[in-house]
Amino acid sequence: MKYHVFTMLLCIAFSTNSLSQNQDNPWKITVGTNAVNLLLDGKDRETQVSPNFSHLEVSRYIGGGFSIDLAGTMNSLERESGGDDLYYGIDLGTSLSANQIVDLGKFEPTLRGGIGLAGGVSGIAAYDEDFFVAYAGAGLNYWFNDALALTLKTTYKVYSKDIDGLIGNENGGETHLQHLLGLSFALGGESDSDKDGVKDSEDACPEMAGLESLNGCPDDDSDGIRNSDDDCPMTAGLAALNGCPDADGDGIKDADDACPNEAGVASLGGCPDTDSDGIADKDDKCPREAGPSSNQGCPVAVEKQEKPKVTMPEYPLSLLSNFVVYFDSDEHDVNSLSALDNKLRTVVNVLNSNAYTDISIEGHTDNTGSSSYNKSLSDKRAKYVMNRLKNAGISATRLSTKSYGESMPKSSNTTKEGRAANRRVEIKVAK
Repeated sequence: MKYHVFTMLLCIAFSTNSLSQNQDNPWKITVGTNAVNLLLDGKDRETQVSPNFSHLEVSRYIGGGFSIDLAGTMNSLERESGGDDLYYGIDLGTSLSANQIVDLGKFEPTLRGGIGLAGGVSGIAAYDEDFFVAYAGAGLNYWFNDALALTLKTTYKVYSKDIDGLIGNENGGETHLQHLLGLSFALGGESDSDKDGVKDSEDACPEMAGLESLNGCPDDDSDGIRNSDDDCPMTAGLAALNGCPDADGDGIKDADDACPNEAGVASLGGCPDTDSDGIADKDDKCPREAGPSSNQGCPVAVEKQEKPKVTMPEYPLSLLSNFVVYFDSDEHDVNSLSALDNKLRTVVNVLNSNAYTDISIEGHTDNTGSSSYNKSLSDKRAKYVMNRLKNAGISATRLSTKSYGESMPKSSNTTKEGRAANRRVEIKVAK
């Protein structure tokens, strides 16, 4: 019966998949040679070393530094009369890694213990039946890398009639020492299909190599927005515009902007309208004088006796009606100062053309974060824009700031687009 138990356990060992032994990869397999030293009548007998690969062990990590071990061993023992006896054993127990207590780098000491079945020692003290033992021992692994280690173990196997008697063996057994020298393999591991260093189980884009900071997804234009969420994945852009660039800083992505290098208004496809007559400068025959479209944007001539023509300022206050500066999440400055200053040039021109006009610079946020934090952030955004206007030559006496935090959303905060539209600074004529 014991021989069938031994055969069954060996089959289980050979059919078990071996993977790296840790919390994520709990399996390890060890193969090597062994030596047996029988302690007959309390005296050492010459240690018998097997010249072949005669030891197989499969171990599964269960946590806390502990592993469950299943090992099978075979050896050939020389009789004093000159013959040979077959020794075989099967061990089932647990081991504890000292690295749970102190990190020794490539060296990993272990303690082990359990129960075993030994047999095939006929001709030695007349024992020709297998018998059960309890064992304890120590080992040392030296890891060359994450996958391969040199393993050395020494085990003291104690025969007890009380333990062996539980299975009805009346022939007795022998206490003995067993030593192992072999190689341990940590195979497999959790897969990383795209080889980007992010495990598939944590990789939002497991088939495309990406960045750890973006959960394994690629960002080809390095603007901090994963390609799958980026409307312009090959050109660096702004989060507020879904990753698309806005060279003139007018809040309209370049791909949709008919005048991508001149700040304009959305109603005219992103083109400027200096005289605010509803006709884009590029289509306006008189871009600095308001006029009807029927006259190609030029004012209609009037007789001298009629009401004198009102001279419009070169940059009317109406240019400020839809003026907005957008910000990335949790930021109070912008990535491109040149784009911002180019956009603020419109405000500077309006103030220079309207010498008695003061403006209010009003900061807003989305609802991410606490209301007190958002109040402070909106104040920083307003003051940041005010300082850029000061640097452009506008007197501080004409500028004031207000901070509304998240209290005055322009769009719904339930969507990414809405939150982007709420992270803004607006400029209004002070009352």
